[in-house]
Amino acid sequence: MNKKLKGCFRVNAIIIIFLIVSCTRLFSFANNNEESNRSASLNPFIKEFIARHTAQIGESEQLIFAINTDSSSFRVTIHTLGKKSGAWHPVFPAFGGSVGEKGFASIGEKREGDGKTPSGIFPLGIAFGYDASVATKMPYRQATEDDFWVDDVNSQDYNKWVKGQPNAASWEKMKRDDGQYKYGVVIEYNTRPVVKGEGSAIFLHVWKPGESTSGCVSMSEEMVLKILGWLDPVRKPLIVMGTESELRAMSPAPRAGGEGKAEASARLGKVPDIVDMKEATPRIIIDMKYATENNFVKKRLYDSNTCFLRKSTATKLNAVQKELEGMNLGLKVWDCYRPLAVQQTIWAILPDERYVANPRKGSRHNRASSVDVTLVDSEGKELQMPTGFDDFSPRAHHHYQDLPDQAIRNRELLKGLMEKAGFIPLPEEWWHYDDEKWMQFEIIDIPFQDLLRHQN
Repeated sequence: MNKKLKGCFRVNAIIIIFLIVSCTRLFSFANNNEESNRSASLNPFIKEFIARHTAQIGESEQLIFAINTDSSSFRVTIHTLGKKSGAWHPVFPAFGGSVGEKGFASIGEKREGDGKTPSGIFPLGIAFGYDASVATKMPYRQATEDDFWVDDVNSQDYNKWVKGQPNAASWEKMKRDDGQYKYGVVIEYNTRPVVKGEGSAIFLHVWKPGESTSGCVSMSEEMVLKILGWLDPVRKPLIVMGTESELRAMSPAPRAGGEGKAEASARLGKVPDIVDMKEATPRIIIDMKYATENNFVKKRLYDSNTCFLRKSTATKLNAVQKELEGMNLGLKVWDCYRPLAVQQTIWAILPDERYVANPRKGSRHNRASSVDVTLVDSEGKELQMPTGFDDFSPRAHHHYQDLPDQAIRNRELLKGLMEKAGFIPLPEEWWHYDDEKWMQFEIIDIPFQDLLRHQN
């Protein structure tokens, strides 16, 4: 190669290297700028909501928002967000969808057959459809002619997908005669635990354009397929549903590690409606099992045998006690308010959401709006019940019938009175009842001794 050609080759090589480096830098700048623009283009309400609810969102890296500004409207705007390098950004352009014919129910107010879509933050569960498989990373189940979803509030299979003709008064086919369930995803509303009457069969599915749903979230088939292809269970997808005003008023959960004692003390003024049940109704026997070693963890987790409840919850429990006293009976309480720090300890031992609430979501005990109770006679002796406290066998389930007749009668007496007063039973634990208004109360993590000082 002569000197002239060598010189040309060297110059051309330098130019090529310069262009490669420049393009790489420009591409990197464009990518960084695009990420910045994407983050900046987040809906202002959504940006504010995410910042306020980091504890509830937890480790999720995929969010779907179905929101509007009118609780009675079934028309919503749907936003999809992904998290990358610690920042949230839109995935697909915002698009229209539909919810229940009567719009959104307030948080905690969704009821079976009300034509409303529940409000709140919910995990996304299995994908489903008419085909044998679809392009998705989500666990998938084919809906056949033999698949049904039970919506009979009196059935033990309420709000469950069952195979074969259900033994229930009402259900819906998972393979409908139209294309609405051709593709869909189960929204994990009222599933862990299932509370009878609070709504069932809440899905994200294909819409009938311009029409409302019975309580689900619907959208075009094209967008359902895009979302199915995007969703990844490893990224823990969630859906946020409701009006902007309802979601803005939603209480944030405390951070995963709980509050320190100083922070807890500073929050005492924010929980003035907490009362000591022994002071409110001295006739109720208090036997807090976690203040002893007589519980499934075999450790003392509470430093006080004190039952703290919300005032309104305590009023309801007092009404039950009064009715029982007319029968020469009474209540014994096994658990009430539980600090979130204790919830984390229990979850570490038994991470099963049928029996223990995940501390990331919080227990209703953490809201001081749940009680574990049994019946006693006029001498304070416990009546015969299906099991003892913290029994995780099927015998503890409300529908279990292979029991002594007296145990069943006592269980049903307690259940009837508690429901009459405004409590909701937990299907898997005959002794556990939630105040029907539990969603109105925030999760708290205040030590018993700080609450006792506050009471005094």
